[in-house]
Amino acid sequence: MTVLAAWLVIAAILLFGLTLHRALVLRLNRGVNPSFRDGTDLLLSGVLPGLALVGGLATALGAIHLLRAEVVLPLAAMLMIWRRDDVLAIFGDLRNLAVVGVRATAKGNPFPLLASAAFIALTGVMTVTALFPAGSADVWAFQIPLAQSIVSHGGFVTPQMNSNFYGNIPLFFNVLFACSLLFVDHWLAAGLINVAIFLGFLLLLTSCAHRWRAAGLLLVFYLIAFQPFFTPGAAVPLTDLPRSCFSVAAVLYLWRYLETRRPSEIVSCALLLGGAVGGKYTELQMVGLIGLALLPSIFRGKLPFSLLLTCLAAFLSLAGYWYVKNLIVMGNPIYPFVFGHPGLSDEWMAAYRVELGRAFDPANRVFVTDLTTRQGWHDFFFILHDWFLDRRQYAMVALILIVGALIASFRRIFLLVAMTAAMFIIWYAVMFNHIRWATPAYLLYYSTAYIGASLMVDKIATSSAARSLFEMSARLREGQRAVNGHLFAFAVALVTLVAFCHPAVKYMSRPKRQPYSWMEQGVMDVLIGRQKLDDFLGAQREGYTVYRYVAANDLRIVFQPFDTGSTLIAAAYTGGRDKGWLLPPYIFPESENDVDAFIERNHIQYFIRVTEKQQIVADRIGAAKFELAEKTISRMLPESTLLLKDAFGWELYRFNGFPPQ
Repeated sequence: MTVLAAWLVIAAILLFGLTLHRALVLRLNRGVNPSFRDGTDLLLSGVLPGLALVGGLATALGAIHLLRAEVVLPLAAMLMIWRRDDVLAIFGDLRNLAVVGVRATAKGNPFPLLASAAFIALTGVMTVTALFPAGSADVWAFQIPLAQSIVSHGGFVTPQMNSNFYGNIPLFFNVLFACSLLFVDHWLAAGLINVAIFLGFLLLLTSCAHRWRAAGLLLVFYLIAFQPFFTPGAAVPLTDLPRSCFSVAAVLYLWRYLETRRPSEIVSCALLLGGAVGGKYTELQMVGLIGLALLPSIFRGKLPFSLLLTCLAAFLSLAGYWYVKNLIVMGNPIYPFVFGHPGLSDEWMAAYRVELGRAFDPANRVFVTDLTTRQGWHDFFFILHDWFLDRRQYAMVALILIVGALIASFRRIFLLVAMTAAMFIIWYAVMFNHIRWATPAYLLYYSTAYIGASLMVDKIATSSAARSLFEMSARLREGQRAVNGHLFAFAVALVTLVAFCHPAVKYMSRPKRQPYSWMEQGVMDVLIGRQKLDDFLGAQREGYTVYRYVAANDLRIVFQPFDTGSTLIAAAYTGGRDKGWLLPPYIFPESENDVDAFIERNHIQYFIRVTEKQQIVADRIGAAKFELAEKTISRMLPESTLLLKDAFGWELYRFNGFPPQ
């Protein structure tokens, strides 16, 4: 029931966003003929701008502490009634899309049916994977607590959580998480928001093609959804993939504007750019890149000044709050960088800058990132090949499509190629500490490949030779459509099923590795019933076995100082229930002399000891707190009994109490 309720909430949010987007498009494109390409394009391309508008409205409500269900529901209802014609038009577009697909299938065109089946299957698989509690500590320590804090306060406070750093950074995507958590108080709802953003991006990319969109969606799935870099994180409530989708979608809308000159395209670009910048400081780079790309249009007068002001207003309506708030409250619009960091020590900031400025993996620190040197460029191209191209069939296919598009339509594809190259260069020169910071660049790389494929299709379809061939084939089909059309449909469907299902069939007979590389190791075993979910999570999720044992035996009070999201993770692993088993992770002894009194006043009867990756844990919770936690556990350890130990080095002890004096 939680899954159904969460998807109903997501569907309502999407419908509301699509309604706002449609109304905006019709207003901005007034006098433009046609005002939009067609209903299908408006439907497919409207998901992300719609979510951006929902996020902007939620930000405005949150700023005045009115982001509450009793305010949101009447407001949304009034807006939907006011724009009821747009709501009916959206349902009409959905019906028309279904009718066109059915007619095409009846005539022997299998692609609409295959695209629909692939989309539904991908949505189903991602929904199932969203049910698995995330293994990332950031989800439980920061992202979900931030969204829950927004819900509990009905908006924004300073800091938003008990962390000067994470409590004061831009929180646009946490606001979107909060929109779903308002109605379904379960972390699954936040994960499904990310699923909707990822699927919305795939649909937007598909809509950029002028022809054969159903076949194009299959190509998009092949290039992006069925490879391991993006999809595994799509259902996890983190902000890296959604802000990458928003950022790259802004570039796609920029490209669409330069192709069509419709005002709604560039305003949608500004909205998505505002959402990306409102979600993470790193996307400020995209403001500069898009601004540079628009300079020729501004200087030539092709971008009207009034439209430029509209774009600026759209951008600031989504991104402006976070920067203005930090400027007023913290004295620094991009707190804690450049202008000052009140509340954070100079030592902490110095260590953080060192961490950001070098590769996380010591083995990668040998590479030179200074691109003013010859060695820097040599290492840059080596990294591009070794990390992104070598032994990756998807990447090589994408490279072939990009090169083909440069040959066939250089002028139309050049902007996207140049933006991709610039984003990779910025990542390597400024943010080369982990491959995940390159997610926007890599996503734009595949998006450019898809648009390159669509441009080549346009080139071929408009050539005189192609027209002659199409006319000849049309005459042949006219006499043989009844038989051959359905034979062709059957053949294409059979080939597609074999291509996509053969790995799974092969896996069931010889389970040596995952059938699809984008699946987490062991997921397929769970889906086909070969492995129990508890066994899978126990092997893949740190602390799962211990927390489940705590809940099953109703142990209280458990001292677990080494996991910053312990209470949230324990609840996640037990269906969202929290009966107060664990002492909150922010409660520590005041000093070394307070240890005994701390244990007694908090009635600690159990504790968890972590024996592995202690340096990482110390960095996460702070060296001083780590030392106090170790002293507390050392005090209890001689009088304790080991109850359980898991594969990650977690040990659960029962404290038998201090001996009588």
